[in-house]
Amino acid sequence: MKVTVDLKYFLVSIAAFVIAYMTVTYKIDEYITFAGEDNALGFFLASFMIGVMGLFCSFSRDKNK
Repeated sequence: MKVTVDLKYFLVSIAAFVIAYMTVTYKIDEYITFAGEDNALGFFLASFMIGVMGLFCSFSRDKNK
């Protein structure tokens, strides 16, 4: 079975995971000021889920057999 990678979804996934990592390590606070810790948690969850969905969409089976 051959697997192909769709690069545009994969790059979106990598960018979302980088943003999620920056949120956890408080590096994103240099660019965004959150009103509270709950807002930062929501931002992390949203960016992490975008990363997971992008990673899921980036891989597909090759249709040629």
